[in-house]
Amino acid sequence: MGTISYVVAETLINSKDVVYQDNSNLMADNVQEAIDGTCSKIDTRLSDIEDKLYTIKNMYNYITFTSSTSLAYTGVSITLPANSYCSITVRVGYSYGAPLELVLSDSSTRSTSSLGVISGDYANKNEAYFLPIVYSKHTTSEFTVYVWAKYGLVGTNAVSVDGFCATKYK
Repeated sequence: MGTISYVVAETLINSKDVVYQDNSNLMADNVQEAIDGTCSKIDTRLSDIEDKLYTIKNMYNYITFTSSTSLAYTGVSITLPANSYCSITVRVGYSYGAPLELVLSDSSTRSTSSLGVISGDYANKNEAYFLPIVYSKHTTSEFTVYVWAKYGLVGTNAVSVDGFCATKYK
């Protein structure tokens, strides 16, 4: 013959009523205050870390286009995200006819508001295989850069873009 016995605790102990010895400078004298203080410290530390985090976006694109002997929009645009530090290298390449000029603009309809200009020396036979521009910007709002180019001959040529944008996490 066996006997089964059990005990049921009918009273829960409130965490405010459990004494806590404060070894962590939480200014707490009970378990509930210690838990709340620990959570508060963690929230503060995470906030401090988040303020220093950035998301990195790699920028890469390679597009062919039909070049022009006059300065013309290549059809290539690069959108830089808001609240970012960006650095991109834009190159117009030599597939058919040397590039004479590369212009970065804030418009696809006019090249006059240029953000960067570089010219090749085709007239002196120093034909460039590509013309590069490095463009860096801190953005507060989304910003688009448009690529314009001029070549010595009409033909199929290329634009390449590479770089990065670091955007604040928070």
